[in-house]
Amino acid sequence: MGLNANLLKAITRKGFSVPTPIQRKTIPLLLDGQDVVGMARTGSGKTAAFVIPMIEKLKAHSAKVGARAVIMSPSRELALQTLKVVKEFGRGTDLRTVLLVGGDSLEEQFSSMTSNPDIIIATPGRFLHLKVEMDLDLSSVRYIVFDEADRLFEMGFAAQLAEILYALPASRQSLLFSATLPKSLVEFARAGLQEPKLVRLDAESKVSPDLESAFFTIKSADKEGALLHILQDIIKMPTGETEAAKKAKQAIGKKRKRGPDAPSAKDAPTEHSTIVFAATKHHVEYLTALLRSSGYAVSHVYGSLDQTARKMQVEEFRAGMTNVLVVTDVAARGIDIPILANVINYDFPAQPKIFVHRVGRTARAGRKGWSYSLVRDSDMPYLLDLQLFLSRRLVLGRQGSGEASFAHDVVVGSFVRSRMERCCEWVNKLLGEDEDLDALRVVASKGEKLYLRTRNAASTESVKRAKDVLADKASSEVSMLFDDAVDQAELEKEKMLARISGFRPPETIFEVGKRGQVDGAAEIMKKRREKVDPRRRQDAEAKAATAAEEAEEAAISTAVAAQEKPDEADVDIDMDSASEDELEITFSQPDKPSKGSFQDSEHFMSYTPKSLNLAEDRGYGVHSGGTDRRNGNFVEEARGATMDLNNDESRGFAEPSKARGMRWDKKNKKYVARANDEDGSRGAKMVRGESGQKIAASFRSGRFDAWRKTNKVGRMPRIGETEAPSSRQNGGQGVRYKHKAEKAPKEADKYRDDYHERKKRVNEAKEKRIGKFKEGAGKNELKGVDDVRKDRLLKQRKQEKFGRPSKKAKR
Repeated sequence: MGLNANLLKAITRKGFSVPTPIQRKTIPLLLDGQDVVGMARTGSGKTAAFVIPMIEKLKAHSAKVGARAVIMSPSRELALQTLKVVKEFGRGTDLRTVLLVGGDSLEEQFSSMTSNPDIIIATPGRFLHLKVEMDLDLSSVRYIVFDEADRLFEMGFAAQLAEILYALPASRQSLLFSATLPKSLVEFARAGLQEPKLVRLDAESKVSPDLESAFFTIKSADKEGALLHILQDIIKMPTGETEAAKKAKQAIGKKRKRGPDAPSAKDAPTEHSTIVFAATKHHVEYLTALLRSSGYAVSHVYGSLDQTARKMQVEEFRAGMTNVLVVTDVAARGIDIPILANVINYDFPAQPKIFVHRVGRTARAGRKGWSYSLVRDSDMPYLLDLQLFLSRRLVLGRQGSGEASFAHDVVVGSFVRSRMERCCEWVNKLLGEDEDLDALRVVASKGEKLYLRTRNAASTESVKRAKDVLADKASSEVSMLFDDAVDQAELEKEKMLARISGFRPPETIFEVGKRGQVDGAAEIMKKRREKVDPRRRQDAEAKAATAAEEAEEAAISTAVAAQEKPDEADVDIDMDSASEDELEITFSQPDKPSKGSFQDSEHFMSYTPKSLNLAEDRGYGVHSGGTDRRNGNFVEEARGATMDLNNDESRGFAEPSKARGMRWDKKNKKYVARANDEDGSRGAKMVRGESGQKIAASFRSGRFDAWRKTNKVGRMPRIGETEAPSSRQNGGQGVRYKHKAEKAPKEADKYRDDYHERKKRVNEAKEKRIGKFKEGAGKNELKGVDDVRKDRLLKQRKQEKFGRPSKKAKR
């Protein structure tokens, strides 16, 4: 690819020998300076695909002022991960990188920006704040990357991105990368792409081919027991402290190792490492307490958790101190846990693309991985949406035993009841003994009600299909995952339960014990049965006939296709017999349309979608990420499609519903749409940016001017000027200052032990005329307006407290 020696050395040190498909496809295009929109599944090396060409193009630090590359990330975690990758690939170069994310000190970021960085890695909100506060000029930016682009371009960042994009030069190179991108680039028109190249890899395998998935049907009351059953009996996770935690305890007091001998996250025992995804922060707290009570080493992360605590929890999991990480969707994007074995969907995701990002945490970089999903009856429509999105076969129970594959099919089944019951009893015992744990369960159940009320609706077709799937007895059969554990007795028990569940008594409650007696209710039921039973038989016969016809047609079409398709072994193609001229004529000239066709290929607009998989396009879309077809307000639909990573607590559940409807505007004395609140009509202080967009007035708070004054920073250099020689060492201040001020000591206190020493210093200051004892600078006895006011107030208070009427006044 023509990369320089330092960069190749850094890539080799990282352990990469062969580029991944997305890297092979995109790096040459980026080195040619073309705009690229890249889509590939998670764990396929997208971050390296845009970092390697960026470092190759920038090469070294530029003495001219101005950042040359900007990487926009939707979350703090993803930005930190990108910074780590940039530092690893940038070894051997003097490129300067700065991280601008929320939660960090503004003053430190002011100092970093004045040191003339080459690469800026930022979240949109904080970057816009610094741009407005510092009046940054972005005309020097040559390379802009939108990582997880579909998340960035959702309505949450619309105003920030419009302002940032307006300030970027038209000659920039723009890159968009994500694991889920729609085929239509109209949704990304705001990024200002110029003749972009679309690189859409692994469209057929949206998840890793090394990932195996199992889906378990479950009742709501058994979810906690099912989670423990998966950890104990399927993953076989050990309880107690991990090996890494024991080593860390033994190493207390010893000198911390650095360099190649330092403990790495890759050295952690990760064959059992598992991420559990829950719906809300209340579920996370409840499951964390439950798993810790069961003896597991657990970390947890959710949106409103403190930034420092979140970082510590993730680091503990990465280093192998804990085996289980319980999270909301805040960790679904961008957090790269080096070696992860399992993902458990405790709460089934409401959108297919959320599932893709969740299970993308495992089976990365060629490693094997498993995902386990708990599916209740209410989640079945979402499972069918996912099946359509992944274009996979649905296998219920043991229908496809021997043929079905956990890597290529959606395999649905239930747990072995006898094994799971032990875990359910253990959970009930814990809840009965621990009142705090039971209180957390109550809070989580209340939060779940709000969550279910506000999540996206499944498609109408899947809701209809879900009723048939749930009515099928195969959906309640034991999963193929437990084939080795299912013996003949278990099968007989399963069949007996199926017979009991399908049992229909010949008499109703009104007829029991009334044989031979004359009873009004019994007569009514008898007449009703005489009318209903024939119709039921007709429906059953019609359904059986339809199924037989469909099976016969499928067999005929398969046979015809087999006859028409020639055997590949019998077809002998001589590729050498065709000359280059013949090949050029054959493949360069497209087939001409028939004479009867009046369709203009350039201007014709078809009413049918070009893609055959409409569920796939609908699932990938930024503004159609949900699978519900109901049309509504554009902003409302976009909010519904937004994967709001911080909306995992009850406080934020009402936000989607509040976006609908009207509210009273006090200023204009009329009702306005709630969707317009983002433009400042709600009453928040807003100012106009350079692009005309309304932005928060708090972005211009004057803190940068105060910082400059405090740190004695002079005029900021303009874009294109040469930086000061010492800007790197002194945080951009450019000048070293030395303290030379002389101040007089305080008056000596006779009650202090060092009274005589202090008095001696005061006398020396008087002799040298230092500070307030300086020549002509005696004590100022003139009182100002504030001094007079304070004295009067003090005098009045004393009079009210101690003043008494005089004896003359009494008389």
